[in-house]
Formats: sequence, structure tokens, C-alpha cells
Amino acid sequence: MKNFLIFLVFALNVSVVQAGKTTQIYLDNGELNYVGEISQAGNIELFELFESLDKKPAILSIRSKGGNTDSGIALGTWIHARGLTVKVMEYCFSSCANYVFTAASHKIVSNFAVIGYHGGLGSSHFGLDAEQEARFAAMPVAEQAAARTIFDDSIRQMVELKRQEERKFFALIKVNQEITTLGQAPQYVQRYGSDDRFLGWTFSVDGFAKLGVSNIRVIYPPWRAKFINSDFSVFVIDVI
Repeated sequence: MKNFLIFLVFALNVSVVQAGKTTQIYLDNGELNYVGEISQAGNIELFELFESLDKKPAILSIRSKGGNTDSGIALGTWIHARGLTVKVMEYCFSSCANYVFTAASHKIVSNFAVIGYHGGLGSSHFGLDAEQEARFAAMPVAEQAAARTIFDDSIRQMVELKRQEERKFFALIKVNQEITTLGQAPQYVQRYGSDDRFLGWTFSVDGFAKLGVSNIRVIYPPWRAKFINSDFSVFVIDVI
């Protein structure tokens, strides 16, 4: 079930992308490209590149495992304001799926692109990263319960402020906020939550549309999301 918990690093706005990965921002064949972690620095570089161009690109091609929530929402808000099309040829995961893909006026995906969700600020449960778990484990057993309670309370207070920002964002782009948490519902967790092959969930074109994410064009359909050179997967939720 751990794949259906939003980890503490996500709530604390710390990147979920492995350290050492360099974000690349560039223009190619008339398209903006954002490759790597979504970050404040990456956003600034992208915004400056866009403003420097006389002919403004209409497409942002992105390949990202995610990034912190503040940067994701900032990027999504910027994309929405400019009516850009987002293009995903490989994967757009976590904050990229939550805030970037959803914000675009139009979307283009390859027939194997992964638009993957695994939680959001609206999640009801938050897991701890390995470093914090190790800190608790190092404490005397008698002190661990009280320390966890204090820690959890402080996190909940902080996350609630971020949740308000997320609610405003989804209201702005007119997308159902539950898109970030739907796979954490009991009926899905019971079916897939114990299978470590699943990193999260995704939707069909029709499912996306029911949640407010429309105008998706699939290159050479049908669309079957699949990570390249990986046994990991995402499961497709049927939205009712």
C-alpha cells in the first residue's frame, strides 16, 4: 500500500526526484522543452526563455518525474495563463501530472506516455521518508509515540495551508481536485495497493474528460501507458 501514500517529502515541498538530476530547459523545433525536476530555478529559466523569443512557442514538451508542489502549481498557472499545449512523449508524473498536464488548454501524448498520479495535498494519509523514519527509530521506544504525534500535528497544520493553494489552483483551471487522490480510495487500494509494481494510477481519455481534463490528442492510438525499459506500471481508473 506504500505506493498509494503521498510521502512526507512531497508535503514539505522537497523534490521527489533523485539528487544529481539536472533540469534542462531549451527550445527545439519551435517547442519549449522542460526535462527533469520541476523546480523554481527551472521555472525561471523557462519563463525567461519564453519572454526572450519574438515568436512565442505554443507547445511545452515535458518529461518529468515531478518536483515540489509550489513549483508545480506555479508552472501550471503560467501554462494556463498563456493557453499553452503540453506534450508528453514519455512520462509526466507526480507534480507534473497534478499541475502541469491538467493546466494545459490542449494536450498531446504518445500512445505509451505515462501521466501518473500517486497523491496530492488533498490526500488524507501521509507517509514518512526513510530519513525521518530512521530518526524516530533511533529514539527510545517510550518517546517515539509522543514525538510522532507532535511531528504529525505540525505537518498537518503546514499541509492545510498548502491545500488551500491547491484548491484555488484547481478552481482556476476548472479540473476536479480528486484527480490527485482518486487512486487512494479504498476500492482501488484493495485491488492494487499491495502490488509494488504499481507506482500510481492514470486515466483513459474519457476518464480524464470526466474530471475536467479535455482536449487530449493521442499520437497513433490506442493509448496504453507504459514506462520504457521498466517493469513498473500505473493502473487505469474507470471514472464513474
